[in-house]
Amino acid sequence: MAALDESKRLPLLVRWRLRKEQHRKRTGVLLYAEIREPPRSLTYKAGVVSLWENGVELCSRSRDSKMPKFVELPPGAHTFEFKVIRVRAGKSSSFQRVVDLDEGEILVAVCDPVQSNVFYRRSPDADTWVIRVLSP
Repeated sequence: MAALDESKRLPLLVRWRLRKEQHRKRTGVLLYAEIREPPRSLTYKAGVVSLWENGVELCSRSRDSKMPKFVELPPGAHTFEFKVIRVRAGKSSSFQRVVDLDEGEILVAVCDPVQSNVFYRRSPDADTWVIRVLSP
């Protein structure tokens, strides 16, 4: 099950991309996954973090694509499904949230999925998310 954490500070790459899109006065979604696994690791916990709307994948992040991803959307109500899919481990998580975006607002979704432990940072026990709607 995914846990929500509203108090976590946004990573530097996310803040940089957010300022860029706010400067352009765009409305949409910014997705980032805090993946610490190298592209060539052989772990069963490797997963894909993705964002879906009405059965259509808007964007995804994996250990091969770690930079924040922005998708422009029209203002209005959106039903998003936040997913972490692990093919080898068979343990996936997902949840839905309805978000009403006004002109110029950006939904920021940052995920820290369960991963192999590394010597400098322990993996969380469950997929954790930071989800915020930010106004210009």
